[in-house]
Amino acid sequence: SSMSFSDQCDAAVIFARTGKVEDGARGVSAFFVDLAQSGITRTHFDDIGTKPVGRGSVFFDDVFIPAECLMAEENKGFSKIMSGFDYSRALIGLECIGPAQASVDEAWQYSTERLAFERPIAQFQGVSFPLAEAETQLTMMRQLCYYTLSLRDRGLAHTAEAAMCKWYVQKVTCEIIHQCLLTHGHYGYTTDLPFHQRYLDVMGLQIGDGTAQIQKLVIAREKVGRVAVQYAKQPSELRQISK
Repeated sequence: SSMSFSDQCDAAVIFARTGKVEDGARGVSAFFVDLAQSGITRTHFDDIGTKPVGRGSVFFDDVFIPAECLMAEENKGFSKIMSGFDYSRALIGLECIGPAQASVDEAWQYSTERLAFERPIAQFQGVSFPLAEAETQLTMMRQLCYYTLSLRDRGLAHTAEAAMCKWYVQKVTCEIIHQCLLTHGHYGYTTDLPFHQRYLDVMGLQIGDGTAQIQKLVIAREKVGRVAVQYAKQPSELRQISK
């Protein structure tokens, strides 16, 4: 697994099992850990995007964590972080919409300046229609993120909506940035323009905070319950165990 800012941070919030294995997610606690102490080693990943994040792995070898490092309630750490995901996933959606919208704005401007057959390429539907589609998608996705955050502000359930923000927005914004690169022709394929870096940065956000597959599982679970979880014990199995 990986951790953001692994080779830059002085401390980290570490989640570890403190309860019984059969307690599942209810037996996990959060600890504030000083990463400078002995027994902790860190690595750096040479990512293709979001380089300032400085991701890497952190390894613990016989590291003692005192009780005073416990954060919040014991065995309640997992539920706390999952609630945080419902917030961060909506924000990540907006984070991806930003560079995608900037790319579309730049592509529109370029389409009025670039000439082909003695006319601006904005007059060609092969150029303008993909950008019109992108504007439509960005408007809908922005509203989805705002709606998710409004549900949270009102104290209403928003786990499924947050998962929608996380898997769908990243996928579509990558496609939009790709289209904007193509709109600029071969010059868009150079490092002189920002499209390649935006694309790589947004691509990385398809992974962090949960992959698309996890988000779809979350949505299914929110709609029909744990019956949608492949490895969860089904009601019939639970009845057999109780006998």
